[in-house]
Amino acid sequence: MRKIVALTVVLAAFLISGCGEEGSTGDVRLDQRVIGGDSQTDGGVANDGSSSSGPTEEQLRLSYIKQVTPSGGGTPRLDLVAYDFVDDEEINLTAGQGEGGVDCATSLCRLNSDMTWVGWIGTGGSLKVAPVDIGQKRIRIEDTRVVAERLARNFEFTEYVPNPDAPDEGVIPQIVYSQGQQMGGTGTIDVYTEPVAGYDEANCGDASPSCKNLAGVITTNGGFRVTSEGSLIILIETTLSTMTLKFFNIGTTAQQTLYTFGEQNQTGSQFSGRLPIGLSPDAGYLAVFTNDAFMWRLNTLQAVPSPPPPQAISLFEGETHPDGDCRRMGNLAFNEVRFNPVFSTDSEWIYFLAHGPCSRRGDPPTNRDDYDILRVNRLLAGDVENVTNNLRASHWSNHNIGDFALSGDGSKIAFTAERMNNVGSKAIWVIDPETGAYDCTRKDPLPVLDGRERCEFISDDSTGADATYRDLRFHTVDVPR
Repeated sequence: MRKIVALTVVLAAFLISGCGEEGSTGDVRLDQRVIGGDSQTDGGVANDGSSSSGPTEEQLRLSYIKQVTPSGGGTPRLDLVAYDFVDDEEINLTAGQGEGGVDCATSLCRLNSDMTWVGWIGTGGSLKVAPVDIGQKRIRIEDTRVVAERLARNFEFTEYVPNPDAPDEGVIPQIVYSQGQQMGGTGTIDVYTEPVAGYDEANCGDASPSCKNLAGVITTNGGFRVTSEGSLIILIETTLSTMTLKFFNIGTTAQQTLYTFGEQNQTGSQFSGRLPIGLSPDAGYLAVFTNDAFMWRLNTLQAVPSPPPPQAISLFEGETHPDGDCRRMGNLAFNEVRFNPVFSTDSEWIYFLAHGPCSRRGDPPTNRDDYDILRVNRLLAGDVENVTNNLRASHWSNHNIGDFALSGDGSKIAFTAERMNNVGSKAIWVIDPETGAYDCTRKDPLPVLDGRERCEFISDDSTGADATYRDLRFHTVDVPR
């Protein structure tokens, strides 16, 4: 069942007229198994690629980029992989495609929320998309569509839902992307949105969710954010001392300024479109992390026209604070917030990754930086909670967390971190965010210092190569019963 953002504008459903370009590489099977295979070849089994229009059921999957680098040097291999929690298997989505397949090495590639579309940016900033069949077993590479021929910089998937009361009717999956040539701090980048399946240019004289639309123009230091299922796009425009947030509504094609952080012509601010910013799944508020006046703060801003000033809490000093950083004790001994916030599905909790070298300066010092996943409720009431509670020690269990994802039901957090006694490789670890308990259903517990059972969830034990993981994303998919 879709988890749909309740939006204020209800429009009639639109029919999509797909316009794709045929490729020359043929079908790409998505059931090439990683488990038990060699990470350099990833041999697989065949699938007839058939789809089903019968009964379906929801299943949980986790996608990620896997990079395998030969130990003696050589060209790394990058693949888009999905783990199926029901069948307990990894599915290499891009192995064996050859030239003309999905390109995860040049820039980025990712799946949409229900794993029905894959997109990638290749050489020269060419942005392409291809559909995935209903069983999630085959990329229809022959239906690859070129969204932008050049200069694409970033993209995300979302959905336009014309009627939140009937969320399965008239939904138009969308792709949002930025495009343009970077020209210093005064340059501008265009942000577009269009149906991921394509549109009929001949019938697109008026602005419509079924057509390509200019969502806005941002500075080269700006950015944009989307929710996985929702019709609002956040545009981020920055100056040396301010950051202005705007909304673009896919349904009405209207843009509205929401709020400006900072003051024009002031100093001490470090605003950027790369700051951690996100819109809650219910589209009720934004979580905006700022490093303003050398202090990291979490701001929650109502997603309404002319909102009141945001609520805010101070987290910790930034690394350039004139009085020094790492002065907070306990769970907030950090100096940086990394990546965009992750929300619980009910929008009640805000999760974020904090980092700092504070333990390196301790007594005694450690040889590892500190990383922890923290969370706070949307009202910013109560303490900031430490979810991972990593050890502060010169030991692998002081996890060097790369990135993380939260499952839709809130029962799992997956994160990447180095393996025991192997800094060149990483594993994916899965924990319960309420208890911090590691999922040990797939791997045996590892030697620890504090008696807390820790187990890898996904890793590669192949010899002669180092494997790392990144860009974790949970998906809820409908598959045939």
